[in-house]
Amino acid sequence: MPVNESSATALVRFTGLAIACFNKERQRGEIGVIRDNKHELSIKIQRPVFQEADGNDALVYQDLAVYRALSRENVEIEIKALAKPAIAGYEIYQSGDFDRLDSPDANDFRWVVNMSTLHDDAPLVSGEEERHPLTKVYIANGLFYTHKLDTNLFFEKVLRNASGEAMQREVFGNVGETIGVKIEAEEVGFTIRVGGKEETHSLKRIEGLPFRIEIKNMDYNANAIYSDMPDYYKYLSSAGGHRYELTPIVEEGDQSSGSPVNTMDFCHPIVVDDPPSIDQLGG
Repeated sequence: MPVNESSATALVRFTGLAIACFNKERQRGEIGVIRDNKHELSIKIQRPVFQEADGNDALVYQDLAVYRALSRENVEIEIKALAKPAIAGYEIYQSGDFDRLDSPDANDFRWVVNMSTLHDDAPLVSGEEERHPLTKVYIANGLFYTHKLDTNLFFEKVLRNASGEAMQREVFGNVGETIGVKIEAEEVGFTIRVGGKEETHSLKRIEGLPFRIEIKNMDYNANAIYSDMPDYYKYLSSAGGHRYELTPIVEEGDQSSGSPVNTMDFCHPIVVDDPPSIDQLGG
């Protein structure tokens, strides 16, 4: 992999329904996790340990802390270096020119769908629909990249007018499924605040063996709707009322996976250039 994950102190991995942005003023990446009634938020902090297996030491990951069934409101997570960070604020991994149809670097952050780019960098306005609460995740001192590229689904971009009528279709390509953040430091802190309570974990560097922080916000229902775009348009929309759908392209007769498209795990985060902070999204 172009991104060397083994040199990290901690690796953050986020999958699911959320809006990410980069706060230049606060020098951090921010993820607004959308807490509707369908998606389930789970957080798992894991530490690397060696266990003997068949006379040999095998590397395994053990749960240090697990959070589930969290409140839908007033939840905030902060992840940052506590000592000697390799990156002062944040960096975004990009590898040369990018083409969603054939770029070879699976770690390029541009695989993550950019809502601003999707709308040709036209200004986005606040959505007018009722919004769900947001769990806010603030991450500093990290390199942001695509940890997992969804190669099972290939998408087309469908432009719809304010009435929902399809006006234009074009090939879009693959999309990033999991956002990765690599933090190198002497020590990394994880803090979760729920209401007025706070809990902190200190992850001290183990050379060559990073801790893992896995955050997922997934709809595990077998009849899950595969498009997340309507959820995102609750928060951000185009001034003209046009909307895009990202629709999986399924070749006729191709059921090699044994499952219809809408039963596949398809919850992909998006990123926006504006607003610069998830605190401006409400929720």
